[in-house]
Amino acid sequence: MFKYLFKRDTLAATVLVFVVMGLLALIPINTHVLDPIKMALQDFDYNDLAYAEMHKNAHTGMDTGIVVVNIGNASRSEIAEMLTYVLAAKPLAVGADVVFNSPKEAATDSMLRQLFAENETLVLAYNYIPGSSSGEFLLSSARTKGYANFVGEEGGVIRHFAPFAGKEKTESFDAALARQAYGDAYIKLKERHQSTEIIDYSRSQEKYLVVDGTTLADPTISAALSGKVVLMGYVAESPNDIEDKHFTPLNAKSVGKSVPDMEGVFIHANILSMIREGNYIQRFPQWLNWSVAVLLCWLHMALFIRYFLDHHLWFHLVAKIAQVVSAVLFVYLGLLCFYQFDMQINLSPTFVAIILAVDVLYFYEAICNWLHKKYGIGSIFIHQHH
Repeated sequence: MFKYLFKRDTLAATVLVFVVMGLLALIPINTHVLDPIKMALQDFDYNDLAYAEMHKNAHTGMDTGIVVVNIGNASRSEIAEMLTYVLAAKPLAVGADVVFNSPKEAATDSMLRQLFAENETLVLAYNYIPGSSSGEFLLSSARTKGYANFVGEEGGVIRHFAPFAGKEKTESFDAALARQAYGDAYIKLKERHQSTEIIDYSRSQEKYLVVDGTTLADPTISAALSGKVVLMGYVAESPNDIEDKHFTPLNAKSVGKSVPDMEGVFIHANILSMIREGNYIQRFPQWLNWSVAVLLCWLHMALFIRYFLDHHLWFHLVAKIAQVVSAVLFVYLGLLCFYQFDMQINLSPTFVAIILAVDVLYFYEAICNWLHKKYGIGSIFIHQHH
């Protein structure tokens, strides 16, 4: 392997792999024949295995600083009453993960409007639509508000959230709550200057205290809300109730998911836990992802060329074994980095480069033979017959 590592042809063949990758990226290809495979692997990310199989969050304790209030199927008047009890307990912040699309009963709507107008720590959720004004009628009166949209929520797995949106840096629901409750952590979030953050699902929903909204009149229950962040939203009573559930990396089925596994209010809870604790998942910068791809492709190319020239009988067997072993090893190392160090590495360029390397090697050999016949340019591939 090291015999050919620094040969000009090894370096040139490695460069050609990435040239071919760039050309393939520019060619529009009809992939309808692959639709069944695409559907089976839709929205799959191997890092999900860190949660589903390696149980990344298994040793995380309960977050006692966040309380979820289950509003169930409460009417607006009941929600207004719940909010009154919650605010009376003097929490750090209250997030109403409820969308009020249009007016209903005038008296109830007036009560809700007054609550949102008089309480800065009460954050109203709404749906953000770029380039248009939102239709939620209470927004104009709410002192604090934030959009509750998730990145990829249209049938996909919720892995990211956008802290701020648009040129105006409109606050998300979670950022608005963090500003009210966790001042220093909010500043750190802003200083990261990330358009999207990878959500650290540090806790399943069993690791958050859930209070039934109908029990808030009990003084012992309301006392538990004091000094906490309170999230009010819908919590399903049955696993088959998927009214406000989304797919997350915690889903037991990493491929071919069928049933959403987590309500939006618990996704917000995980985001808030991450912001407060500062446990952000770091991304390898793109230049580093591609540098790793070039380095590993170069090493594989040296190995492939050695067997291509010196032991051609074993070339294909060694190449396939090397590709399979490398794929398994890289996935494991990527998962280990994600699990142990909260670091996400994009190994897709590496996988593609190593897969293409064998075919590109044959193409490169043909180019070398043509250049030798045409211009007399030497190469380690000249006079090699197989």
